Amino acid sequence: MNQHFAHPAPAAPAAPAVSLEAVEQLLFLEADVLDRQQWDQWTQLYADDCLYWVPSWRNEESLIEDPEMEVNMIYIKGKAGLEARLFRITSRDSYASLPLARTSHLIGNVRIVGAAENGDILVSAKWAVVSADGRRGKMVRSGWYDLTLAHTEDGLRIRKKKIILLEDMIDGTIDIFQI
Repeated sequence: MNQHFAHPAPAAPAAPAVSLEAVEQLLFLEADVLDRQQWDQWTQLYADDCLYWVPSWRNEESLIEDPEMEVNMIYIKGKAGLEARLFRITSRDSYASLPLARTSHLIGNVRIVGAAENGDILVSAKWAVVSADGRRGKMVRSGWYDLTLAHTEDGLRIRKKKIILLEDMIDGTIDIFQI
């Protein structure tokens, strides 16, 4: 089976410790704060030990499997890594992100697909993002998310977000707020 189809199994998951509605609300909130460029609120949705990964396509049918040893579109470990990326964006030290595009995230087909041994929740969702900026015009990107959500003292948080982009070749740039 192809790597990018391996995570979400179609079988019914074990009874989750959280409702599908709570999972959807977290994903919808993340989309909203990204679109509003509310960066502090966005990072608060992530666990301290988070992983944010956009793998590249190895070929027409499979994604890379080892983010430590292969080329990624984006690979960020830890909340401190997300904050460092946001600093580059907000300090205008990221030419690829200037000017910041206006975005509209659409999230759907959210499913709880299982639970990890440690109690984390495994989730799959589809997404589409429309980005508009003065230099590049309008861009539409889409794909799916494979997420691991953790129960923390502060509530449900994103521990791992793997973003599969349907495109295998990127026309222009992508950044964390555009996917």
